[in-house]
Parts: sequence; structure tokens; C-alpha cells
Amino acid sequence: MDIETIRRVVLSRHLYELAAGSLRSANDMHLFAAANLMQDAVEAFLVGLADHCQCDVDQNTRFDRYFVLINEKIKPKELPFKARLLRLNRVRIDSKHYGIQPARDECDRLLVAVREFFDEVSTSVFDRPFASISAIDLLRDGESKELLKEAQEALSNDDHEGCAIACRKALYCEIEHRYDISEYFDGEPRGLRAGLSSAPFYAKSRDFIEENVREPTGFIVYDHARVNEHLLISGADNTAFWNVWRLTPEVFKRKNGNWVVKYDLAKLDAKVLTEKIEYIFSATLDVVLSLHRTWQATQSGHHERFYLDLSREEVPVYAKADATSEVSAITPPGVTRLDTDYWVEGLKGDGPYWHVCHFDGEVFLYGFIHAEAVS
Repeated sequence: MDIETIRRVVLSRHLYELAAGSLRSANDMHLFAAANLMQDAVEAFLVGLADHCQCDVDQNTRFDRYFVLINEKIKPKELPFKARLLRLNRVRIDSKHYGIQPARDECDRLLVAVREFFDEVSTSVFDRPFASISAIDLLRDGESKELLKEAQEALSNDDHEGCAIACRKALYCEIEHRYDISEYFDGEPRGLRAGLSSAPFYAKSRDFIEENVREPTGFIVYDHARVNEHLLISGADNTAFWNVWRLTPEVFKRKNGNWVVKYDLAKLDAKVLTEKIEYIFSATLDVVLSLHRTWQATQSGHHERFYLDLSREEVPVYAKADATSEVSAITPPGVTRLDTDYWVEGLKGDGPYWHVCHFDGEVFLYGFIHAEAVS
């Protein structure tokens, strides 16, 4: 399923829920809204289904015509509940254009038919349950995707606090972890993580940490200009990112994988979350989806993992392609296979040198290894 189809299905589910909410009202005026929302939900679903099946439709395609065109594409299958959905369309026309109030009992029956239609068609054509179709499906596999699934489940269970925290964790995995200065807590950077920190230069020191960091989430120090540049280049909405940042509690992930949550009582107030949680979830999903789509679009060439086998243990890793340069690390005992991406002649004409960028648990190696240590 492509993104436009998924968006149509997600929209149809949203409209359906609004229709169901209208029907729960004792005010008969809400019956007009319920009928129109139900029909809009079905039409949004049919448009997505038509796109998925590559039907020849346009903005002038009549509601009943969708059934004919889609049935031609999914033969021998056939869309169910056609008569009831055409009746829904008639009720919508009468209520919208002629002011005829829909009957409550008929709206109740139509609501059931619409949901059964969504469930049956999603299973038979999209090959997945209607409730499970989400833009999350478009994310690349990884921790952010799992966290957003967790957020979605929490939202469906009215666990607004859990949803907000999971959303913030997803943004941490995508953006915030880049600004972690905890590697400088012992005074000197250690390993690859420290070298890749995007935090401002002034924050990368033990003195800064001693003076300013008072609890774990304080280890995240933003370079706001750099964050905005990253979001802009990735096509993500920086306003949405900062809104979620302001509305959700701060988090921090320790090196052992454990999460720390700053349980900010104002941000986790039940009344506030009830009003804001749907925005928090949808905005987070949109930001992460933009980041992932940009990442996927910029991949090029043949991406295969390449390895370097060493002839011995405890080999020096140089900061430059030069054996007289600083030794940034020594390969640990027992480690003789490293990830590599290229080799090049040395700065002083010796070599060649193999460039390594290796991460394996707690082992971080980044730099150059002279060919004499390569088997």
C-alpha cells in the first residue's frame, strides 16, 4: 500500500469515529452530521481502494460508479454491502440537500454496515485488518516504528500519558539522541558516540556538565539551528516537532538501554492530554515519516556490508591515514573482523589504509588501519 492509499484509509477511520460519536448524542441534529460523516468515510475509503486497484477515476466519478470500476479490478471478488451503502448515499443527499432528518434507527444500522464493509474489504483486498492500517506501516523497521506502534496502542486504549511518552521517545530516537553530552561526563570523549555528538561545542565538557546538568534529561543539549536545519532538509515540519517537544515530557536513554522519563506534572495533566493527545500523536508520526521518507529517497548505489579481517589482535586505529597520527583506539582482544567502507593511499604516500566505522555493542572504532595489519 502506498502512502496516499494509507492516508485515505486512515481518514475514513477518523470520519467513521466522528460519525459514531455524533450518533451517541441525544440531540437529533447530530443525525445530519452522522449521515454525512458516514458517507464521507465510505467515499474516502473507496477513493483509496480505487487508487490501490489502479482504477480510472477522477473528481467527477459518481459514488455508485466506484463499485463498478473496483469490482472489475478485483474479480472474482466483489465489494459487499453495495445496496446498503447506496442507501447511505441517498440518506446523505436527502439530509444535505433537502434538509430531511435521517432516522436514528436507520443510521444505527448503516453504521454497523459501514464498519463491516471496511473490515471485510480491508481483509480481502488489502490483506490486513482495517484497524491495523496506519501510516506507521510506511516507516522503516526500527525502534521509532515500534515506539509509534506502542503510542498508537496506548491512544486506542485511552492511555494518553503512555501515548505522549512513547511519542517523545520516538522523537528522541530520531533527533534528540544526537545532542547527548553524557559521553563527556568523565572529562574526555570516549568512542564513536562522543565524536558524533551534535551538541554545541560549549556543552562538550565536564565543567559544563558539573555546572548545568542536574538530572539525566539534562544530558540533551540542543543546537537549535542545527535541529531546524536537519528538519528542513528532511522535509519535516519543524513547528510540529517543537510543538510536540513542548507538549511532551523529556526523556533520556541510558547506554544500557533503559529509559528515563521526566514526569512533568503539567505536561501529563489528564485534562491537557485529552485535548492535545491526538495532535501529539499525528504530529509525531508526520515528523518521523518525513525523516524516514527522506532517508529512503537519498539512498543510492549498492549498499552492502563490507568486512575487514585483521592478521592479529590489538591493532592501532589511527585518526588519519597516517601511521604517525594520533591513535584513536586499539582493537579489543578477540576482535579481528571489522566493518569497512573504503581504502585509500596514506597522507604521506604509504599504505594503503583501510577506513573502519565499526559498532558492535560497546565497541566503537572509527579511523584508519594500515594494510600491514590486514590479512
